[in-house]
Parts: sequence; structure tokens; C-alpha cells
Amino acid sequence: MTLLQDFVLETSNNPGVGDFILSGAPQNRRSFSQAFPDGGQVFYFADDGTQAEWGIGTLTVGSPATLARTTILGNTYGNTGVLRFTAGVEVYNEVPAAFLPLLGEDGRLTLSSLTVTDDIVVPDVSDWTQQKAVGAAAADKRYIRQYADTAAAYITQMTLRSGGILAALANGTWFTFQPAGDYATVDQATAAQSSANSAQGTANSALAGANAANANKLDATDGTATRMAINYGSMTAKFQDDGNFVLYSGGTAVFSVNSATISWNGHGFAFLDSLPMDSSQKILFDQVSGVASGGRVNFSSAFSSPPKVIAQNFGTGDANCHTATADTGGFTLHINNGGSSDITYIAIGSK
Repeated sequence: MTLLQDFVLETSNNPGVGDFILSGAPQNRRSFSQAFPDGGQVFYFADDGTQAEWGIGTLTVGSPATLARTTILGNTYGNTGVLRFTAGVEVYNEVPAAFLPLLGEDGRLTLSSLTVTDDIVVPDVSDWTQQKAVGAAAADKRYIRQYADTAAAYITQMTLRSGGILAALANGTWFTFQPAGDYATVDQATAAQSSANSAQGTANSALAGANAANANKLDATDGTATRMAINYGSMTAKFQDDGNFVLYSGGTAVFSVNSATISWNGHGFAFLDSLPMDSSQKILFDQVSGVASGGRVNFSSAFSSPPKVIAQNFGTGDANCHTATADTGGFTLHINNGGSSDITYIAIGSK
């Protein structure tokens, strides 16, 4: 908001076309810095006695204070160009005419927009067919507004009658609305009955399907060798009477599982419970060729903390070697007699 205060006037010497460097207020006047905050947007007039300019300036409080010519609204040459002042000029705070609300000859005030920050009191409406401001009391008594349908009628009166019946007056006709209760019409009852019959038919069909499925269910006590088989192309999965689940390719078993073992193409699997460690740890076994003494060996996968590492050469020579330092990503190899060697290492530690 652009600011206005009383008795604000200062002088500025030879500002040219730049900002006004304010020199202070004469006696019985206030300076811009006394009247407005730093960065404030203020109305200004600048007049050197031969020409004048007016607009909105931005104040910078300081020693000295300055007023930037932010928006020029007009000047004595009939345009909004910036004027060059080459001598002393008075700069004062006043409202340009364009910002003053003026009443027309008919007593009306025309504004491009209006922002109200407090209550406005308007007179009672004498003619409801005209465009007039309506007070809150009058509006509260008169209208319940129509909804989006432009052809809908206004409700001009509404009352709650005895027995809880709501009545509304629209276009001179009273309409009543019964209180809540079970007032289903014949058509509604017929539709509800039809829906219920349809639901019963669906339920009967579902029951018949369930009975058929129950009659055809897999009998787990029939004594056959194979309890259930699922075929997909050349593959067959069987849940067998011996407790095994077996996957066959053609007639060859390629994968089998029971409560104790897992087999894949004849290879067994070890369970974590079978290993001499808990499930939070892992073992890495690897062979690395041509590792020099003092050289680094990186693990194929990192540990969460430095592991324990054993390293030994596997070449034709007898190179006495061991790990020097180990971290989560690898270790340094030490060979007693120097040189290099092909090694095997085992690392055990946290995953």
C-alpha cells in the first residue's frame, strides 16, 4: 500500500534524473524518515519552481536518506517521463489527483475496486428489482439462493410446521417436505424386491458352483502316489504322497523339496542353520593371481565391519604370506620374502 502522512517535506540538491538524496526537513515539517519505514512506498511531488513531477517513490532510510523514483505518474509536461532537476528541488508527500475518490454531479462515487476492512452499514432495500446493496439482516430474512440450474425458482419463505414438516414458498406455491422416516413408494418397493430376487438368484448360482467344486475337490486321502500335479508345457510340478514337491522336465526330476533337503539337478543345498555361524555373517572364498607383497586385494562383496581373513599361496613356490591389515572392502597382503604370489583367501565376518 502506498503511504501518506502529514507535513512531510524535504529538499534535494541537483538530483538530475536519479534518486532524490534528501537533505532534511525545514522548520515545522517532518522528514520522510520520520514519517515512513525503510523500504516504504510513498506518494511524492518534486518541484523546483519551474517544473514538477509526481509519482510513487521507494524510501531508503539512512544518512542521508534517499527516495527512488519508482513509478512516475505524471509531470508538468503532460507525460510520465523522468524530469532532470539541476538545482534545488522540494520533495513532499501528497496524493496525486488520480488517486483521490471524487463524487460525480449525481452524488455517486465510482471506483475500479474496493477493499473493506471493517463493517459497512447499508440502508434497507426499497425496491428488490433494482441492483442494490443488501444488508445482512435483510438477506438473512429474504433468500435461500437457487442452485446451479438457472431455471430453478427462488425460495422466498421457509418455515418448520408442527409435526416436523418443512415448508418452502417458491413462485407463490407452498411445497412441503416430510420428516425423516420409512416412506418408500410402491415403485421403490417393487424395485427393491426385484433387486433382492436377483441377488437371491446369484447366491443360488454361487452355492451350486460351490457344491460342484466340493464334489470335484482333490481327495488328499485317496492313497495315490501323486496327490496333485500341475502341467505347464514340458514341465510338471507334483505334490507327491512321499512328502516331496518335485519339478520334472519331461520325465526327469530337476528340483525337489521336502522338510529336510533341497536338491537341484542332483546338487544339495546347505542351510544357514547347518553353518558354524549365525545368519548375520557370511564367508567369502576366492583365488587371486599375481598379488605383490604390500598389494591390496579387494573382496568380491563388502562386509559391514572388518572381517577375519586367512591368506595362503597356491602357486608352485613356497611363499610364506599373511594378511597385514583388513577393512570392510579388502586387505593388504604381506609376503615374508617380498615378490608376488597367487593366493587363496577365506574371509569371515558380518554381512
